[in-house]
Amino acid sequence: MVSIRLPAVAAGTAVILALSSAAYAAPLPTQDACAVALAAAERAESDYDALMKDLRDRIAQGGNPDASELQALADAEAQRNAIASQAQRICGP
Repeated sequence: MVSIRLPAVAAGTAVILALSSAAYAAPLPTQDACAVALAAAERAESDYDALMKDLRDRIAQGGNPDASELQALADAEAQRNAIASQAQRICGP
């Protein structure tokens, strides 16, 4: 009696090897993708800086930012960091 295990294992291994080599053959990111990612990172940085400036101006005038303004600043900082990390991954080191 012929075992079907060996041919099944061999076929599965061939499929896995074929898929893994296809992942290595993926094209490298283009300069256009990098430029778009850098522009998004610069916009996020600008948004964060604008929020920070507004809060500093309010504090300098004797005011206190409320919880929603502080949360908006924290959200902008998180978004800035996430977009900068994504741009670094796209553009490379």
